[in-house]
Amino acid sequence: MIEISNISKTFPSSSDSELSILNNISLTIKDGEFVSIVGPSGCGKSTLLRIIAGLLLPDTGEVLVNGKAIDGPSNNRFVVFQDYCLFPWMTVANNVALGMKVKRFDKNDIKEKINWAINLVGLSGFEKSYPHQLSGGMKQRVAIARALVMDPDILLMDEPFGALDSFTRMKLQDELLSMYNTKDFITLFITHDSDEAVYLSDRIVVFSGVPAEIKEIIEVKAPRPRDRTSPEFMKIRNRIIELGRGK
Repeated sequence: MIEISNISKTFPSSSDSELSILNNISLTIKDGEFVSIVGPSGCGKSTLLRIIAGLLLPDTGEVLVNGKAIDGPSNNRFVVFQDYCLFPWMTVANNVALGMKVKRFDKNDIKEKINWAINLVGLSGFEKSYPHQLSGGMKQRVAIARALVMDPDILLMDEPFGALDSFTRMKLQDELLSMYNTKDFITLFITHDSDEAVYLSDRIVVFSGVPAEIKEIIEVKAPRPRDRTSPEFMKIRNRIIELGRGK
C-alpha cells in the first residue's frame, strides 16, 4: 500500500522566487490497484511520481510504502519513463538484465528472468537485437521488461506510451493489462490521454493546474477488457474532459 500524506513541493523560478508545483496532495493506493493521474502539462504529475520513486524529496508531507517512509530509491519501486533510457551499445537481453547485474543477482536467475520477461512483453527472438534495430513500441517493451525482472511491488509509469502512434499505443495498453493480470503489483500511471486512463485504470486521479491539487478521484467499475465506445466509458471520459476545462 502507498500512503501519500500532505505532499507539497516547490521549485525555484526564474524570478528569484519559488513556484509551487504540488499543494497538499494526499492519496492512498491499495495493493494490486491500477491508478492513473491525469491533468494539464506541468501540473506536477511527474513530480509526484518521482517523489514516490524516491528520486525527489517533498518539501512537506511524506510517502509511506507498507507503513515505511520513503527516503530514497528502492528495488521494490521501478520507474518506466517516456523516453526508453536504453543503452544503444547493449542488446535487448543485456538492457533487460542491467538492473539485475548491478544488484548482483545469481547468473542462473538472471538468465531465467530475462527469458521470462522478454517472452511476456512479446519480444522473443529479439534478444540479440540492438535498440536502433527496434521500433518505438518494441523499445518501450524492453523498458517494461527491464522493470518487471526486478520483481517490483510498485510499477511507476511516466507517460510510457506518449510518443507512440495510436495503434501501437493501444496494443501496448492491452499488453500492459495482460502483464498486470499475470503479476500482482501496484501500478501508478501518468498520462495526458483520458481514453487511456479510462481503459486501464481502477481509479483516475484528476489534478488541477499549478499548483496541483486533487480535483476529483473517479472510480472505474467496468470489467476489463473495456469497450471504448460504451456509454459508461464515454461518460467517464467526458467527465475527465469537463474537469480539465474547469467545469
